[in-house]
Amino acid sequence: MKPFRNEVPERLLQGIVAPTLLAVLVTLVLGAIIISRIDAAHTQARGVSFVLETSEITLKIEERFKAYRQVLRGARALFAASQVVTREEWRRYVSTLRLHVDYAGIQGVGFAQAIPAAELAEHERRVRAEGFPDYRVSPPGPREEYTSIVFLEPFDWRNQRAFGYDMFSEPVRREAMARARGLGVPALTGKVRLVQETSTDAQFGVLLYLPVFRQNQPLGTPAERERALVGWVYSPFRIGDLITGTLGDAGHHLRIRVFDGHDLTPDTLLFDSHPGGNPPDSPLQRKTLLELDSRVWTLVFDHTPGPTAHDPAPAPLLEKLAVVLIGGLFVLLTAAFCVSRQRARELARTSASLRASEARYSSLVNLSHDGIAALDDEMRFTFINPRLARLLGYTREALLGRSFDSLYPSHDFGSGQTLSERLARGHATSFEQQLVKADGSLLTAIIADTPDLDEEGRLRGVIVTLTDISERKESEQRVHYLATHDSLTGLANRPMFLEHLHTSLLIARRHNTRFAVLFLDLDRFKEVNDSLGHAAGDALLVETAQRLRRSLRASDLPARQGGDEFMVLLHDIKTEAEALGVADKIRQAIDRPFHVEGHECSVAVSIGIALYPDDGDDAETLTRRADEAMYRAKMSGRGQGAASRPHADGPSG
Repeated sequence: MKPFRNEVPERLLQGIVAPTLLAVLVTLVLGAIIISRIDAAHTQARGVSFVLETSEITLKIEERFKAYRQVLRGARALFAASQVVTREEWRRYVSTLRLHVDYAGIQGVGFAQAIPAAELAEHERRVRAEGFPDYRVSPPGPREEYTSIVFLEPFDWRNQRAFGYDMFSEPVRREAMARARGLGVPALTGKVRLVQETSTDAQFGVLLYLPVFRQNQPLGTPAERERALVGWVYSPFRIGDLITGTLGDAGHHLRIRVFDGHDLTPDTLLFDSHPGGNPPDSPLQRKTLLELDSRVWTLVFDHTPGPTAHDPAPAPLLEKLAVVLIGGLFVLLTAAFCVSRQRARELARTSASLRASEARYSSLVNLSHDGIAALDDEMRFTFINPRLARLLGYTREALLGRSFDSLYPSHDFGSGQTLSERLARGHATSFEQQLVKADGSLLTAIIADTPDLDEEGRLRGVIVTLTDISERKESEQRVHYLATHDSLTGLANRPMFLEHLHTSLLIARRHNTRFAVLFLDLDRFKEVNDSLGHAAGDALLVETAQRLRRSLRASDLPARQGGDEFMVLLHDIKTEAEALGVADKIRQAIDRPFHVEGHECSVAVSIGIALYPDDGDDAETLTRRADEAMYRAKMSGRGQGAASRPHADGPSG
């Protein structure tokens, strides 16, 4: 009886006390992790709220400028609808806009007239006759061309300071006005000091211009637009009034700085909501770029201390209390489970062998349509079903006694040891794995394993099921290839090319590198296709793709645009000469005679080149500029092949 009395406390310690203490330790560790995750989630939510709020402010600024552009388009439409716009008509038009109510931040809507130098004196005489005896164009002095602010409403004391001012005489304004005139689109100036500013509450400003042209005049080229120019409708903006009206309540807890361009320097600073102050360091800071009428603003947001309407609620104390209560409940349940398991072990001793046999053969019967195997505690085969033998190409005798991880490919060395360690801990799972078949080929399968543990929790054996998914994996790979490649030539298709182009843009912007986009079009291909048939045309396209590959580096990407058009992405191109050299190499390769369908034929290729960032800084602009350059090459060298790229002085058309 004495040994039995010593056995009871030992079982009590091993079966109940030790697991309960372990549950307490696990509960403390997991509780600390969960509470830290709650705090982290709250911090993350504040970050998301900050991003949403700053994105909303950025969008408001962008939407305001869209509204301002519509105001100027309406003003230009007034000139289109009238033979002559009088000062009274202009006043009535602007007053109906209710600028101070619906367009916060805008200082007025004006019209600056273009004045040839020969007509300056007549212009001043005519305006003085309208009731402005002191009117003159300022600043004085001889210039090749003049402009003058003749309309500006509301015509209050501040805007009257700008009456007669020649904005074209100032370099920053002149650049935007010339850009608007040359392209025929709205143009925003850089940082300026408005003529209307006084020493009180001085702010920096910008101006938005929209050109007005004479009716029924050709406007196809910059020269034609310059000859047809009447003047500019424009609006001045005081940046402080514009941004402050956009911030609303956010101005109390956000510091926003607006810079003209990409450089964050005092010279480019347009607006600072907290001038002269440096708020405490905060992990919540965001910088975003805003493109407005061919200019880029950099917006820098800093979160200042204090709660905001957008902040999520503080991490509730109830959540942390719930974690503590759940942990305590887990400890109690563990103790109760251990007591129940201790009792169950006593009953299991008499039926362990029967239950093990029932579980093994029940699994084999239920999963008989898949490959099934039984392994011992050293991961060696003790049983396999016929289906598994057929899948692996072995006989049952060749597999019995063999280690399961011996079927793993050589590059998966060590995976078998990981499998044994996991199963020894009693963790069942399913995973995808390749196995080597008897003929050396690979079988891709989903493997599900179930460990068989004895009463002490030691691994006694494993039940393994295998489901063959080789055909499904091959189908997935084939579908992916067809979705990203041209079925005829095997080159990348347009979606895959654009995906690589967007990736190259991100890399180039980050590392300040350059690359080139080539647009290729075959000359005389239609003649071959019409005279020899579509089969010959297809064969010529396939041979063209092969020559194109051989003319490029391994890092470059050729793609078929469609028909007889191709595109090439040249990485790490430092100069225009390098791109032209590659284009010439391609042209020479395509110029060689083709032998298709028993005939010899010749084609040429026209190539357009666009360089990043010289010819564009986004995918749409680069592909369009390369396409335009290709057409110029085709027009200048059709029938013999040629290469071209856009001029450096700006986009065409």
